[in-house]
Amino acid sequence: MARRKSKKARRRRSSKFNIVNALELYVQTDVLTRNIMGTNPFTALTGMESNRVKSGPVAGSIGYYPQFNSVTLPELLGLDKTVPAGVSGQSSRVEFGQGFDTMKANFSANLFPMVVQTIGVRAGFAIGKRLLSKQRSFVNNTVFKAVGLKGMVSV
Repeated sequence: MARRKSKKARRRRSSKFNIVNALELYVQTDVLTRNIMGTNPFTALTGMESNRVKSGPVAGSIGYYPQFNSVTLPELLGLDKTVPAGVSGQSSRVEFGQGFDTMKANFSANLFPMVVQTIGVRAGFAIGKRLLSKQRSFVNNTVFKAVGLKGMVSV
């Protein structure tokens, strides 16, 4: 009689939202966007920078005032966002792909610090997960169970 193929045990995939993994992903994204685009992830995606201007024609106002070394996704895509009036008094429209030169310059200038920060974040989270495994287990098994989130969220 022919030998039957054995079925491999299927690995269960957790459908829980892991807070620590989400935090690690955000910190890694923050390292990349700060070193390449010059902004945090939220500002890089939305293009909303809120900086208070201390002097100049728009003193004291809050709004969209891009820094000289920052690039946002709306700038790269050429979405209809105008830069506020500068010294000449005219506002200019942001054209498609305007920030690629700034991104290249930031990447070249920040390559080594970015690599060190990326490795440091990964190592820090790996060490932290091991050192705090008992505390994480306590939160997962006791705290989330009492709150009723045990099946949805993990740490």
